[in-house]
Amino acid sequence: MTAKVVVGGHESDPFSVIAGVKQGCVLAPVIFNLFLVAVTLVIRHGISMDDGLSINYRLDGNLFNLLRLRAQSKPATDRIFELQYADDAVLLSHTAGGLQRNLDIIAEAYKRAGLVINSKKMEVLIQES
Repeated sequence: MTAKVVVGGHESDPFSVIAGVKQGCVLAPVIFNLFLVAVTLVIRHGISMDDGLSINYRLDGNLFNLLRLRAQSKPATDRIFELQYADDAVLLSHTAGGLQRNLDIIAEAYKRAGLVINSKKMEVLIQES
């Protein structure tokens, strides 16, 4: 694959592209998702179980029936530590300390993988019950 750079209406000479995928290639999102899975697996080893959020659910079509979630049969419990979509990530925690620990672990894993967290786009949202 070759490419050219256009700046101010002037084209560069063609050069070989030796890494990456073409813009619009169906492999790009698949490769990025595999990359995120690998980074997430590294992150999971460092995050404490106490720093995530617990979620109860059922897979029988009654997700929003709270009475059925209290039943002793078939409900499942899992912990959520982060939500990732494309180049956005959401960190979840019950405490400020847990959130900071998660952020430190994720920032280190991202740094090792060549990703950068943009602190200017970062927001902290607090939900009180």
